[in-house]
Amino acid sequence: MADEKKGSGINIAVIGGDARQKIIAQTLCQKGFHLYLAGFDLLALSEPGYTKCTLDELPFHMLDAMIFPVSGVMSNGEVRSSFSKHNIILADEDMERVKKDCLLFSGIRTEWLEKQQHETVYMMEEDEVAILNSIPTAEGVLWLLIQHTEKTIHQSRVLISGFGRTGMTIARMLKALGAHVCGTSISKAENARMVEMGIEVIPFPLYRNHLPHIETWINTIPTDDILTMDTLSCLEPKSTIIELASNPCHEQKKNAEMLGLNYIEAPSLPGMVAPKTAGTILADAITGKLKTDGV
Repeated sequence: MADEKKGSGINIAVIGGDARQKIIAQTLCQKGFHLYLAGFDLLALSEPGYTKCTLDELPFHMLDAMIFPVSGVMSNGEVRSSFSKHNIILADEDMERVKKDCLLFSGIRTEWLEKQQHETVYMMEEDEVAILNSIPTAEGVLWLLIQHTEKTIHQSRVLISGFGRTGMTIARMLKALGAHVCGTSISKAENARMVEMGIEVIPFPLYRNHLPHIETWINTIPTDDILTMDTLSCLEPKSTIIELASNPCHEQKKNAEMLGLNYIEAPSLPGMVAPKTAGTILADAITGKLKTDGV
């Protein structure tokens, strides 16, 4: 019980998000932190330790930490929330009221967060989070392939662009199920890892030449320069594209549908298929960082 109360007196705001943020809030509350929840008006969270509020009611000047969704904060200050019927938009005046030593947490970097004058932890850049988070992501990819394709994963031809922590785990699972997996990356280290794992390496400038032979393309690289109209047109109609990179370009979906491709946006896949596991991974990392920083 003593360990559960170690956060007593610490005020943390969880602003927006999906089911993962709900798990984060529950975990931190159990450890004795006081949670202010903004953007959760559709949830009935009335247990001691929670204070549901709007942004206008949030005591910014009292906060020791602020937790944003994995998708971060958009350029206009907007925060996505699955549990609110209202738009959640942070104003510059709100952040001016935040204490200098308030710690910010986000999944990814965004322009808005980079402008803030506070220490910010980007969770998806932390190995302890990204490696573990790749497991529900990979399981989610299997789930999508089973739901949205007409063939078995076994013997299917799959290209993975980007072979970091997420791409590596996906490749390992697909290969174990008998898929023919190839990968492409500009990183020499990632290409070497493919060789070690028995994954066919497609040189990055030449990957377009292989697209006509691919049935499923899984992209993990966060750039609009990969899934362009030129590259998408190289795929056979009805091929499947799973876009895992954050904040995918709207044009990608439009172009893919024009070409008769099966395009699936899934940047928040862990929150869809395994929110409890994904939320616990984030909560444990946040708790560790708060402890390290003496919050």
